Amino acid sequence: YMYRCRVSNEAGSVVSNRATVYVYGPPTITTTPTSQLITVSMNVTLNCEGTGRGPIRYYWETRISSGGQWMSISNSNTSVLVVRNLQESQQYRCVVSNEAGGTRSNVATVTILRITTQPIRSNAVIALQDVTLTC
Repeated sequence: YMYRCRVSNEAGSVVSNRATVYVYGPPTITTTPTSQLITVSMNVTLNCEGTGRGPIRYYWETRISSGGQWMSISNSNTSVLVVRNLQESQQYRCVVSNEAGGTRSNVATVTILRITTQPIRSNAVIALQDVTLTC
């Protein structure tokens, strides 16, 4: 927005130079992290991108259960979060911020798939007959 000031009295009037006012808000998230299914000890890569008036800053938060408290992840100041050797299911979200404030992404749940019952290791069957293995 551009503004000018006009001052007048009996002697006349003067107009100031233009003053420009920039109005901007918190960043908008354009790429959100997505939920994933993995097995124990796998690495996970989560992506988050934001746009807005810069500089844009990133950090990530995590929680173990859906009702738990969110905690900041140290040294997570990039748009890409790599979690190595994950041992338990967790939720993640990124926070994208600038001078005007911050915007949180949707929650991405990383679920660990676990095998709770192992199939029988060996089973003798007659050729061409069906066999059922439970898992």
